Amino acid sequence: MSAGNGFIGPNSSPPRRVIPAWMLSFALHASLLVILLLTIRMTPRGAEVQPDRSAGIVLASRTVDHVEYFDESAEFDVERTDADESNSSELPLPSDDVFQTTVADELPATGGPKVLHTAPGGLLPNATDFTAGRPPSKRFGRSVQTSVFGLSGVGSQFVYVFDRSGSMGEFNGRPLAAAKKELLASLDELEDVHQFQVIFYNDQPAVFNPTGQSPHMWWADDRGKTLARRFVASMAAAGGTEHMAALQMALGMKPHILFFLTDANEPQLSLQELDKIRRQNSSATAIHIIEFGYGPASKRDNFLKRLARQNGGRHAYVDISRLRGAKL
Repeated sequence: MSAGNGFIGPNSSPPRRVIPAWMLSFALHASLLVILLLTIRMTPRGAEVQPDRSAGIVLASRTVDHVEYFDESAEFDVERTDADESNSSELPLPSDDVFQTTVADELPATGGPKVLHTAPGGLLPNATDFTAGRPPSKRFGRSVQTSVFGLSGVGSQFVYVFDRSGSMGEFNGRPLAAAKKELLASLDELEDVHQFQVIFYNDQPAVFNPTGQSPHMWWADDRGKTLARRFVASMAAAGGTEHMAALQMALGMKPHILFFLTDANEPQLSLQELDKIRRQNSSATAIHIIEFGYGPASKRDNFLKRLARQNGGRHAYVDISRLRGAKL
């Protein structure tokens, strides 16, 4: 059949398809959009525009468990790291030994001994922190601050309980002589509105009682101080040691401050005796302990440190091998 009849023969080519223009335009724009999106995603973060931030004060609240930061607009709670905890909460607490006062230098012949002062809760200072002589006395209304071997007490009523057993006469009598000198220096700092009592003891207490009446507190006026100096000068080292009777007699007078000085490691006060003193005292009196010993101070706890600790006082150690031979 002829071509005019619309017949397509076996050797004839099919008609060519033509892509519409609108499809080409769509493909071109889609490609451009993809390229633009890829370009935006590849842009570095540093090139992004950051919002304006106003400067302000940041406060940090630190507790044992965490740190809280506060600014003008927001609050953050940051947990402590292991490093933080290792630097704070796991640090060992100071032992009782860091609270004691130690004499580590030679005591001068005049002006009192060199002493080391330690604040409660503080660490022991080094040798440059030693001071020579007595700390100055201070007035606080009717109260006064006075000291014995560097241990200061503030009040208006003071009792001095000093050991005079035979061992206090060793080293040519230097321990007892140094103790007497400190006692009298402390008395001189008291004024006539203050009261005092002095008890020396060995096997039994010897109380300052020039009138022969029952023991009582004395006014620190000229007469009282003069009589006290004679009493102190008359004391000699002899006999054994019995702490309990002297301490109980002193506490019975209800002073504000009790200075207790001894060189006796034996006999020790038992736990029952320490508890008896604590209950009798009932926090009425601060008991400051001056321990005489030979050689450097021991870091071990003993009954004297416990006695001070249980009765609101402090402990001082004096190496008697470093005392000079000053005599009264």
